[in-house]
Amino acid sequence: MKKAVISLGLLVALSPLAYAQDDSNFYLGGRFGVSTLTDACDGGGCGSNDDVGGGVIIGYDFGNNFSIESTYDYLGHFDTNFTGAGPASGDLTALTLAPKFNVGVSDATDIYGKLGVAMWDWSSRAGDVDDHTILAALGVDHRANDLVNLRLEYQYLPDMDKSYVDVDNHLISAGVTFHFGRSSEPAPEPVVVVEEVVVAEVVETKKYVFSEADEVELFAFGKGELSSQAAQALNPMLKRLQDFEESTAVIIGHTDSVGSETFNQKLSEQRAQSVADYFTSNGVSADRLSVVGEGESNPVASNDTEDGRAKNRRVEIESPEFVYEE
Repeated sequence: MKKAVISLGLLVALSPLAYAQDDSNFYLGGRFGVSTLTDACDGGGCGSNDDVGGGVIIGYDFGNNFSIESTYDYLGHFDTNFTGAGPASGDLTALTLAPKFNVGVSDATDIYGKLGVAMWDWSSRAGDVDDHTILAALGVDHRANDLVNLRLEYQYLPDMDKSYVDVDNHLISAGVTFHFGRSSEPAPEPVVVVEEVVVAEVVETKKYVFSEADEVELFAFGKGELSSQAAQALNPMLKRLQDFEESTAVIIGHTDSVGSETFNQKLSEQRAQSVADYFTSNGVSADRLSVVGEGESNPVASNDTEDGRAKNRRVEIESPEFVYEE
């Protein structure tokens, strides 16, 4: 209990920094898995070195793929036979504190790493021992919805060496975290500006840019299919193509830098093609359309912020000027 209070106190002390970040949020959760204690039987005659382990998770997400996280874990009950202490059995617990660094592999899934400190406690009839050691962990974190994340993690506590104790611990766990106050703002209905078409011999170039920063959701997260809002947003360009058979359009898809370069290139091509398919399904000849995907290669804003990434997730449609006969 004392270690859990210390952990909570450290996180509360960090809370002013968290609230200073646009994307920050507090989260709380738990985990459950298999804990393995190694090097605990140098005298022989021990039982299994595996047991059920698990604990609580508490942290702050500062945005920009960085969090501070603490856990308090019960790591199992084990039989031991240490030189100088003889056969015994005991319980292992640990309190950890570490920065958590995420790398996005899709809009909703990250891989992450942690490197920090663990305060461990071994309690047995041979005598209680506690000390600190290094914490290292790797995992996968998936955002299921605005409230819930699911994770799978491997944690390693090496060189727990003090008094008669000299062991390592491995914990493989599945967990869930609840992110309070996090939400995805529903995209409002796009505002369509109807422009009066002036009959002229030369029609000027038109260019439309649709991005999440404009609060126009053309696509679902990580998907290439058009959303239900797409038709209304694309109608001004569709009307131009339908009214003037001489008109053409170049459709260019772009993504942010989240995920692999190969994934983003393919996604940008799929999104541009989906827009072209919408136009052809409404009577526009495919030979009047050019489709290009530029992936993450041509950002218009920094990918280090959520606002910048939203601006980079966009589709540009350009229709060059042309001459027509009345």
